[in-house]
Amino acid sequence: MGKTKITNEQKPQFVQGMPLLNIYIIKDNGKYMAKCPELDIVTEMDTAEQALDAILEIIREYSEDYRNREEIFIKSPNRFHHKPYVDKVLECKDKWELCELITVKYGHIYIR
Repeated sequence: MGKTKITNEQKPQFVQGMPLLNIYIIKDNGKYMAKCPELDIVTEMDTAEQALDAILEIIREYSEDYRNREEIFIKSPNRFHHKPYVDKVLECKDKWELCELITVKYGHIYIR
């Protein structure tokens, strides 16, 4: 079998869009909290993977609820700034596209 030769013009490139949302996965007392500060959403689960999956699902559900009740949320001082995020989330066709909008960071809680 022949090998495919890749020239400089054909080299694959990794392309990443600009992240829109931050998700912090924080370990605390054996549980994992996922927090999205831009949308004021938090969830807690037994594993980091479960916490990430849960917050992605909640972000989608929150965005759909926001769209359905936009007239109320737009007037809320705590929620009106969510609209650009919600609009971008709702443009996502699947979980992969939603994941492309986020940056995930991991850490611990320290209380002084």
